[in-house]
Amino acid sequence: MSQMITFEGARTFEAALDQLAGETRALGFDAVDYGFMPRARTPDGRYHSPAIVSRNFPQRWLRGWARFLNEDPLLYGAYPRTLPLDWRNIEDAAWLNPIQREVFGFIHELGFFDGVTVPIHLPGDAFAFVTVASRQRNGAWRASQTAVIDRLFLLAHSFHADQGSRSPFASRVSPEPLLSVREQAVLALCAEGLNAPGIARRCDRSVETVRLQRKSAMRKLGVHTSAHAVARAVELGLI
Repeated sequence: MSQMITFEGARTFEAALDQLAGETRALGFDAVDYGFMPRARTPDGRYHSPAIVSRNFPQRWLRGWARFLNEDPLLYGAYPRTLPLDWRNIEDAAWLNPIQREVFGFIHELGFFDGVTVPIHLPGDAFAFVTVASRQRNGAWRASQTAVIDRLFLLAHSFHADQGSRSPFASRVSPEPLLSVREQAVLALCAEGLNAPGIARRCDRSVETVRLQRKSAMRKLGVHTSAHAVARAVELGLI
């Protein structure tokens, strides 16, 4: 496992992500994602939702993840660290709140029972990560756990160094937001399951204003339903 890996030769970011999926599959993992946040935390200490691209997670994973938004326990566990986070070390942690415990239930429903998240700290509180997941509760990689985790650390950092600037959301460092603050708030409340009247009551706006803001967000995101707008906004790290 000591052979160095570079992603510089990949012709596109998507090809590099395929290469990363192949490398992590060889280590015993079934799915991988790469996430990025131009700024990890809000002024009140909460985490922004990352933009994410993935390989071999089911399609409903990203849509379902919208329910949890900023309560991702893997992010809460990985961000304070510099070394990879073994999911086993936090799955039963006392600090998990009920929503974060539900996240692990959702992951298990998708058929994944083990994994590792590699944090990548960047200047200006920017943050990236690579997460790998296994469908086995006690996969073969555990037999060489230390070497595998060391290898994941190198793979994740090499991938970001070689391909981070080519990712589909690298341009998110632009100061011009895709959605307005109010449009983001509407979609965040949609993700909580609120309808237009419920959002209007929560935000002290008219129902018509909420519907217009929701429609505007859908148009900007290039989708035609509220559910797809929420999923797309989560994918882009907008909510």
